[in-house]
Amino acid sequence: MEHHFIIEPLSALWWKGIFWASIISVGIIQLAIRIPPGRRRMLMIFMGVLQLSRGVWRQWYLSEIGMWDTSNSLPLHLCGIASILSGIMMLRANQDGFEFLVMLGIPGALHSFPTPELVNGGDTYQIMEYYLSHGGIILIAFYLAIVEGYRIREKSWLTVVILGQFILIFIAMMNQILDANYMYLSQRPIAANPLILGAWPWYILGFEMVGIIHVLIFYAGFRKMKPLPF
Repeated sequence: MEHHFIIEPLSALWWKGIFWASIISVGIIQLAIRIPPGRRRMLMIFMGVLQLSRGVWRQWYLSEIGMWDTSNSLPLHLCGIASILSGIMMLRANQDGFEFLVMLGIPGALHSFPTPELVNGGDTYQIMEYYLSHGGIILIAFYLAIVEGYRIREKSWLTVVILGQFILIFIAMMNQILDANYMYLSQRPIAANPLILGAWPWYILGFEMVGIIHVLIFYAGFRKMKPLPF
């Protein structure tokens, strides 16, 4: 089934999504650095439960409106995987998960904002869920760095790149089994992303090269972060 909905870049809806995702994310981090540690923990649990329950509710919602489909609805895109991980990290954080979110989750989510493509339709709930899911990935990665003090380990970029290859192989296999296009490994996305060059399968090589560059950029950026004085 094809239910893709594109939010047109620079449209009013596009600006609203980016604006509210940014304002809410900054507000949550500003709140977290000003409240006692005990309340921070409560905030983290709330954020984690919200992110995980969002994913479960989405599956139920798509089923209720008759749009659930194995080829479109499972959380097998990179952002779907990162969104689940971000929820888990708020409940039980660890170093490996943090590095995955920073070097693979943030770049994937950031690229989803300029050219939003909703694969199961564009009703109000799904638009809000899209920004909650993708914005949550970025927010939680920065929350762990700024509020919880997590830092990137030396040479961890290589581990993340290797892990990314295993994920690509797994998703490609799932695409064959489900006749799907998760992570757009079987077919180009509809959204006009300038980083997608060439026809299948050549654009996948571009994904790989751009992906590694992004891993290195965020590795370098987060390595330079200094602890806050609190």
